[in-house]
Amino acid sequence: MHESATKDLRYAENLRREGNLLEALKLINDIEKKRILTPGDQLSLLISKGKIYTLLQQYPESAKIGELAYKLSKGLDRVPDTIMALIFRSNLVFYEQSEDHLDYLNEADDLLNSLSEVSPIFFSRQKANILFRKAWAYVMKGNLIKASQEAFDCMELQEKLGRNRDIAYTLELLGRISYFKNELDSATDFFSKSIKIFEEIEDPIGGAGSLSLLGRVSFNKGDLNEALAYGKKSLSTRLNIAHIKFLNYNLLADVYYMKGELDRALRYYTRASSLAEKLNFYENFINNKIVIGQIYVMKGEYELAIEILKSGLVLAKEINLLLPITNALLGLMLIFYQMDLREEFQDYLDQLNEQVEIYKGKDMMGYQMALNGYRIGKAWFLIKSGRSHNRAEAEKLLKLFVQEKPNPIFFQKAISILCEFYLEELQLFNEPEILKEVNPLIEQLLNYAEEQNIYSSLAEAKLLQAKIALIQMKFEEAQQLLTQAQRIAELYGLNYIARKISSEHDNYLEKISEWEALKEKDAPMAERLKLASVDGVIERLQGKRAIEPPEIVEETPILLLIMDESGNTFFTHSFSENWDFDDLFSSFMSAFNTFSGEIFSKSIDRIKIGENIILINPIESFLACYVIKGQSYPAQQKLSRFTDAIKKSGEIWDTLNKAVRTSEMLELNNPVSLGNLVKEIFT
Repeated sequence: MHESATKDLRYAENLRREGNLLEALKLINDIEKKRILTPGDQLSLLISKGKIYTLLQQYPESAKIGELAYKLSKGLDRVPDTIMALIFRSNLVFYEQSEDHLDYLNEADDLLNSLSEVSPIFFSRQKANILFRKAWAYVMKGNLIKASQEAFDCMELQEKLGRNRDIAYTLELLGRISYFKNELDSATDFFSKSIKIFEEIEDPIGGAGSLSLLGRVSFNKGDLNEALAYGKKSLSTRLNIAHIKFLNYNLLADVYYMKGELDRALRYYTRASSLAEKLNFYENFINNKIVIGQIYVMKGEYELAIEILKSGLVLAKEINLLLPITNALLGLMLIFYQMDLREEFQDYLDQLNEQVEIYKGKDMMGYQMALNGYRIGKAWFLIKSGRSHNRAEAEKLLKLFVQEKPNPIFFQKAISILCEFYLEELQLFNEPEILKEVNPLIEQLLNYAEEQNIYSSLAEAKLLQAKIALIQMKFEEAQQLLTQAQRIAELYGLNYIARKISSEHDNYLEKISEWEALKEKDAPMAERLKLASVDGVIERLQGKRAIEPPEIVEETPILLLIMDESGNTFFTHSFSENWDFDDLFSSFMSAFNTFSGEIFSKSIDRIKIGENIILINPIESFLACYVIKGQSYPAQQKLSRFTDAIKKSGEIWDTLNKAVRTSEMLELNNPVSLGNLVKEIFT
């Protein structure tokens, strides 16, 4: 190589080691264009480019480089470069499963072991590179035990070499393996350690990847807000790494889907699908297409949903992707079930049965998945027929299905279909004993949703439980369950669901006199079911309907007060001059005395007196109360901010505790921070 070209290559190598990858790549491309190069020079440049593409995680490009470098190195008999070329060729192991990748790695391993005169550092580095990719190959094959062994052997070498970047990537790999083994705490630990190292060495690409993976772990733990934060932080890295963007778009789509924010979910699924197509992630492209179709089913846009699901089904059948096939067929059946088009429904049910027969005795996992989908479809079909013996068969089928505890999606569908079945029976026959079938089913769904960290289902199931309590005229229990349901939704960042539950709670308080009248006359179950409006929550649990949160309308504030468990008041602030304090306060104290136990155990968060709603939030031994007219949800958010701020403010908290000893009242501007807080939050 010409001396100036050699100097440029050394400079490019230094840029690569310093992390200036794109600058290094540009310099190497310039050398290739402007210089006349020998085969040996070409090989040196190819090896440098392969390293850069690997660090940029542009694995298809590095694999192409590996093909060229392999041919050149074999011709030149440069065995160390042949080893590197084989490693580059195997980089597609990060994208796809193929025995070729393991063949390349085994060949590289044999060549490495055959070298007699090689530095220990070169040997250890390449051995670690081979072990790293072998671990990935076993991950792709589903052999997590072997993958774990290879990864820990790799880590042992990386720690001896002391190369922080490689240690960080190996930690990330161990995190992935733990994730696939469902060892989520271990996965969190590995990813957190890798992120720390990536930040220390200022490697934004590695850091972005690990952040996205940590977000996926948080999602599986049910912490949607944390998952969202990690995904957004990963996306904020200003590097055009397509597959990391793809991971984040899918993560954010899944988060918004679980939150019930379907329009946001659609935007991210669409972006993820577009990237999957460009990256040739064909299975991911098909999966996302079918999920998008299912979202349009929930939104009630059936024509568009049918078009998308049918095209997704064709693609899934071309490469025999069983889960997408099952999901597409279920989505189409659900549409035709809703539209009462039985012939079309039967056609897709038969297609799903064909999948069951294809996998019977061949692939147990595939067979079970198709069979579960078929059972759900068959139950829908039998129930829809309306004939008593068909309904009895559907009931038996679903009961057996629930006992087997299939995967969470099928389990939730089966439980909710059974609940709907029994509530239809309740409406028809007015037999309260039927509710003894419903309550245990809801308990099963609650327990399973909690075990699986599916908190949207947990909140919705708690809402359904509250509605069943209403039907049974257990009003205090219903109100406690409504409060619990909303707190679950708020705790896990399910804002749409929280708004919907709060609206349901307000609706109950608005109609409490109607409920009392139904109780007084021992109304038939059909009337109770109509007033309880059970259909919406059951349809959401079945995937038939999207959450429809009410539009947020700011409340009319009336009064804010702080009191203790005995009813002693330490702070009051009126937002309006046109109300009768004595009359309202007397009514409030009467309600407070009735519900004080439930209030301080955090089981009731609101009371209605006349046209006013009193929102209640305990602060240790105190109680913050906010009297309003209008919608509770936005007012609750303000009250929560207020109580949190009081606990964090040393001045307000100390003054409040002093007031208990001296029986003094706090004033709006005494302490000043209290007045500022009220103005900031409420006005």
